[in-house]
Amino acid sequence: MHLAGHPYQPMSPRDVNAIHAAAMTILREMGMEIQSESLLQALTDYGLPVDRATERVRFPTPLVEQFIADADKYDWANHIPRVGGSAGVYHGLYHDPIDGELKPFTEETLALYCRTARELDNIGSASILGCRFPVLPELEPLYERYYAWKYGAKDHGSIHLDELCPYLLEIYEIVAAETGKPLAEVFNGTVYLIPALKLGRHEAYQVAYFRERGLRVHIGDMFALGGSAPVTLAGAMALNVAEQLALRILDDALFGVKRLHLGSSTSVMDMKTTIYPYGRPEMAIANVMTAQMARHYGASFSGHAGLSDAKLPSVEAGAQKALTAIPTLMAGGSLWMDAGLLSIDEVFSPIQMVLDNELLGALARYTYEFEISPETLALETIFEAGPGGGYIDKLHTAQHFRKEHWQPRIWSREMLSPWLAGDRQLDADRARERVLEIAALPPEPSFISEALERDILALIGRAEKALA
Repeated sequence: MHLAGHPYQPMSPRDVNAIHAAAMTILREMGMEIQSESLLQALTDYGLPVDRATERVRFPTPLVEQFIADADKYDWANHIPRVGGSAGVYHGLYHDPIDGELKPFTEETLALYCRTARELDNIGSASILGCRFPVLPELEPLYERYYAWKYGAKDHGSIHLDELCPYLLEIYEIVAAETGKPLAEVFNGTVYLIPALKLGRHEAYQVAYFRERGLRVHIGDMFALGGSAPVTLAGAMALNVAEQLALRILDDALFGVKRLHLGSSTSVMDMKTTIYPYGRPEMAIANVMTAQMARHYGASFSGHAGLSDAKLPSVEAGAQKALTAIPTLMAGGSLWMDAGLLSIDEVFSPIQMVLDNELLGALARYTYEFEISPETLALETIFEAGPGGGYIDKLHTAQHFRKEHWQPRIWSREMLSPWLAGDRQLDADRARERVLEIAALPPEPSFISEALERDILALIGRAEKALA
């Protein structure tokens, strides 16, 4: 028995059918704009109706429903719940654990941030998007790979400029040669739909460029209710389901991938400031609705959750992370958190990362398989204790408490009196101490060889001369 991942159906069958019907209407009558002749030709060959004049591809309902029927389904009946995390590094400021100030990253602090992620048992890895140091902006995707690999992180796969495609291809060819792995295994490229259902000219070119070379570029998306999607949850859900199904059909048509998956990265647009906040209840509600639609289709599910708009570690940060993480985990059955992030991915706090690690550990108990058996029912021990008896001195307690009880490392474990008599630390104080312990460890060597580093920097130098 585990708590996470069981069917949770806030929408009625009528509601689910209404969203499905709306999504089919969007795909059939509006379709998707794709600004690439070669991709449109591939979709024509797949059997989709394409209007070359408007660069519009439409998805007839029978074809979409046949794709859903034929696609590889997710086995929800045997779903194994999981909780995990990684530490993402995007554009923003580093929260220094020494003085609490927000500062630009240095190589030293970037290395510490990535190492902190590896030292935490519920996180374990880091990823980097773009470059945190002052470099030529056009070259950021190349520096992203260099610094990510140097400090043992994963690159996020940004491309940005069409002119960078040959250099990105070459940098992965260098890595493939160094590691002896196939090029398709080491390659990582991602573009995003900015407005809904439109693959713009540059993003489409980049997908086509790498596709022609046998490499798959992932296509991601995000929605802001009232900005890039209808302001209503129902309208945003219909649009998201339509776009998710369209992207899965593109995966099949362009790359032969028949996986059926629904993702949700949906929040509101704040009508006062026009920001895209992460710590709102609507994000969790959209995740729960998408998880129900995923079960309806037999699709796998993922949802953006466990994030915050707070600027520093605080009650707001913890509350917002839990607000979106718990419903997503319970309805979707699994949770992946981008740990350490604050201020809508603008602040990178190793202190918050340790706090998030603690939260992930607690949330993992929702996925724990509690056993109901004669041993765990403990009738013999209950009778031994008798009416009014205690259990702290029983052998059964000693045998089972470590397995049955989650053990916190950062959260408080004492009553008020000993806390007042002690160091009076809060969770953030203990998290800061953990970061400083990691910072005091001997420096790690580079995660790439000198030869690979030399080749990558030479390639970046050639790209700079060509593009500057």
